[in-house]
Amino acid sequence: MEPHARRASRLAGCALALAAAGGLVAQETRPDGALGRLRNVTIRTQDVFSDEQADHNLLYRLANLLHGTTRQEVVEREFWFTRGDRLTRDEIEELERNLRALGIFGGVKTTVTPVEDDHFDLAVDTRDRFTLAAAASYSRVGGVNKLSFRLAESNLFGTGKKLVATARYSEDEYNNYLEYVDPQLFGTWHTLASRVGETEEGAFLDLALRRPYHHLSDPWTYGMESSSAQEDVDYYREGETTAEVPLDRHEMRFFAAHATGPREERHAVGLDLRGRYAEYEPAFGIDAARWRVPGDTWWVEFGPYATYEYRPAFDEVQRLDAIDFDEDLPLGVSLLARVAARYRDEQGVGSEVQPVLALQTRIAVRAWPETYFTLEATGQARWNDARAQGWRTGLALHAYQLSLPQQTLAASFTFDLAAERQDLVPQFTLGEDNGLRGYPAREFSGSRYARLNLEDRIDTGIEVWSVRLGAAAFCDVGWVHDPVQGYSMSDPIRSVGLGLRLGSSHLFGSRVLRLDVAWPLDEVGGQDYGVSVSFATGQVFTFFGNASELRADF
Repeated sequence: MEPHARRASRLAGCALALAAAGGLVAQETRPDGALGRLRNVTIRTQDVFSDEQADHNLLYRLANLLHGTTRQEVVEREFWFTRGDRLTRDEIEELERNLRALGIFGGVKTTVTPVEDDHFDLAVDTRDRFTLAAAASYSRVGGVNKLSFRLAESNLFGTGKKLVATARYSEDEYNNYLEYVDPQLFGTWHTLASRVGETEEGAFLDLALRRPYHHLSDPWTYGMESSSAQEDVDYYREGETTAEVPLDRHEMRFFAAHATGPREERHAVGLDLRGRYAEYEPAFGIDAARWRVPGDTWWVEFGPYATYEYRPAFDEVQRLDAIDFDEDLPLGVSLLARVAARYRDEQGVGSEVQPVLALQTRIAVRAWPETYFTLEATGQARWNDARAQGWRTGLALHAYQLSLPQQTLAASFTFDLAAERQDLVPQFTLGEDNGLRGYPAREFSGSRYARLNLEDRIDTGIEVWSVRLGAAAFCDVGWVHDPVQGYSMSDPIRSVGLGLRLGSSHLFGSRVLRLDVAWPLDEVGGQDYGVSVSFATGQVFTFFGNASELRADF
């Protein structure tokens, strides 16, 4: 072979290797996209429906009347740049994504107009979604009366703040709480989230004050989270609570991290401090003897963590998890590693120091045009005397294909496993409430489970009063491991079904309402199941996420 030919062959081999590595995100190299210096900014916020639309429709006019248009300062606070800064098109697109992520808009559009002397003007137009939700219901099932009320506003007086009041009653059970979320506390980039309430088991309080990364070049994040509750930890068998452990718990976490690197490739190092105090009472119920209850325990855990994020592209699509809302898909890789030392003290057992290791990876790729895959893998374990005392691992794989006309073929596979030698034994459940449609909520339980969901999501093109109609055909398969109840991972539990989807960027934003009719295909433990109907908000699985609780409210 001639020297030049050998050199060409080696270069071709290197090019193929780089192309294979680059296939992880399968995207074209993008130019810098410099726009120049920002001269002027114009912000225009619009109500749920335009004046012209409201003039011709009484319902549209009523929706606008019950909604406070977002204030311009709410949009302006999301800017991390000022007039005179030199910006790129990527930064303007990021501003659009950040505004959509607030969850209060049905549409966001930015317009760049070049002007003289390497300057440009920026116009930001937003259209609100309807954010007021009110619901009341009464039912009597099996001689049990159930009553619930809910009032929620996710854009209080146009300020972007969220306020929710909920009351639920069922015989001697109740759950009342008030929730407040301020994503721009005192006009800053700090977020306050709080929930206070009471159940028949006792009071609870959740509080979080965070300063998240606000944009891709933001160097700092920090915050604190706390949670206190008096509750009963439930264990299930065939959908019924068969054991309860009264628990009084108090938890706290502090964290801070600093990030460096270019916008598309960020490295961060941080510190994490967390602690927990738990008081237990003996378990009660017909299966109480099956579940071990630890002594009163407190622990403190401290250590560093590091993250790596490679975000070369963001795709903007429709008909993935929503219907007519622009969804932003972050493509690339993120990694997290945390190491810590936990000092644990249990009454009647003593104290010890345990090493802790936690790992997480998330990958999203556009493998082919209009074809997306996501992978999330997590794992955490702690040891003492070279023996694992507790561990949990999880895997989630999703796939989407959007090339068919008005259709999205979607698939999800999820696996979770957990074990615990010291604290309360974990239990996973599977049923209607978390993706195995056709079977009662929490019908199957065990120490590990897997779930496969296949869906054909169809946009029918039918629209009535801004509400788009979708349809779905689905197949769900679940596996649960619990030797005591006779569940084996080798025995699939299957169902098929059809459903309707309602979407409206004006009324629901990125969310959908789903109505599913499911036919169970398997008899489990001698139990035969009939057709079931469920109504909820949100898809069973999303680009990164899986349903864990059936919800029928906003």
